[in-house]
Amino acid sequence: MFRLNKSNVFNKFTISWASVIVVVLLAAIWFRSSALSARDAEESETVDSIQLQDVAVMQLGRTDSSIIPQRYTATVVARRTSQLAFQATERVDEILVDEGDTVFAGQLLARQDQSALKAQYDAAVARRNQTAAVLAELEKGPRDETIEAARAELERLVAQSKLSEVTLKRQTQLRQSRAISAQEYDASKYDLQATTASVNAAQQRLDELIAGTRVEQIDAQKAALAVIDATVAQAKTRLDQTEIKAPFAGQISRRFVDEGSLPQRGSPVLELVETDQLEVRFGVAPSIAAQLKIGQSLTFDANGQSLSGTIKQVQPKLDRSTRTRLVIVSLEENSANLVDGQTVRIQFALRSETPGFWIPSESLQPQVRGLWSVLVANPEPGETSAIAKRRDVEVLATWGEWSRVRGTIAATDQIIVKGSNRVSDGQRVAPSSSDFTFPWEADSVIRLDSEPSNDSPGSAKPVNVQESIQ
Repeated sequence: MFRLNKSNVFNKFTISWASVIVVVLLAAIWFRSSALSARDAEESETVDSIQLQDVAVMQLGRTDSSIIPQRYTATVVARRTSQLAFQATERVDEILVDEGDTVFAGQLLARQDQSALKAQYDAAVARRNQTAAVLAELEKGPRDETIEAARAELERLVAQSKLSEVTLKRQTQLRQSRAISAQEYDASKYDLQATTASVNAAQQRLDELIAGTRVEQIDAQKAALAVIDATVAQAKTRLDQTEIKAPFAGQISRRFVDEGSLPQRGSPVLELVETDQLEVRFGVAPSIAAQLKIGQSLTFDANGQSLSGTIKQVQPKLDRSTRTRLVIVSLEENSANLVDGQTVRIQFALRSETPGFWIPSESLQPQVRGLWSVLVANPEPGETSAIAKRRDVEVLATWGEWSRVRGTIAATDQIIVKGSNRVSDGQRVAPSSSDFTFPWEADSVIRLDSEPSNDSPGSAKPVNVQESIQ
């Protein structure tokens, strides 16, 4: 009789169900793999069909990160500014100019009352003319008519002397015969002596006239004329002190008094500014001043306009309050219509040990707490696209449209410099390199070896000194 073995039946049943389960699992795995492959293929087709955002990138390691700008504010001043004043104390009669008027050198600007000083001057001139006439007469000597009159007088006296001599001889003979008295004889005798003396005097006078004026008399008269000339000059100076004339061409900036005033001697009446000759003055660190040379050209920024000038002087003395040295620059042309007291700017390029990178300012995106961020796009090897990633940075300095930053960036990063406003963090982009001209690469920039230090004046040495500052 047939006998059923329960143990064998159970074992066969278990093996059958295990086989079914294995087959089901294998089928499930196959279907899952097929689905994933299909999805990956679909996603790959989707990515390939999306138009990636084109952005311009810049390799950070390409920039000279050690360059930083050093800015200075300079003041425009007139080369000459004068406060004009009277040196006399007379009443002000005329003020011929007003504030804002342009004047030329030597132009009469103001005049005081001259009546009293004019009279003194005229009197001095008259005395001078009188003294000069006497000197001219002495230098010319006596006139011919005077000499001839003296010669005629001498001849008359000689004739009278001869008559007196003949008369004395007759009186002597008569005296011997006792025909005349002793008194008559004495009268003839002394009359001859008097006549002879007169002849001698007339002869000496004639000789003096012929010889001319003595040198001592002429010298004395010349000295007297010199004294009178000094008096005339003094009177003329006092008269001129009642007038104010422009010492140089310029513009009247201020007027302090009006007609009818009695200003004290030396008190300002007008202020004159030389507007055609302007200078720029600014203080720099000793390390910068030591590398600036007289005659070197500099360029300033005046409200967006470039202004060229030439270094006139670098003061050797250090200002103790600002710890700077004064640089004086003569402007070549006032193309920016600058005025006295206006400020302009100038900057230098220096090397710094502070870490950082220069990037275009348009690539910066504002963040909280005064921080900024940039987007980097670093493609994987063999890839043409990259995922934009945000990096936080801190702005250290600015130079025109450029900013120097530091933060979570490295020299190998490629910064998105154009189109960053259209890209968000995590977006896939198509980066392309772009060329840039950095501000310190201009020929007009002066580069220094290090940042200025007041503790070691003049220690910095120039790397590339050019003709001007941009």
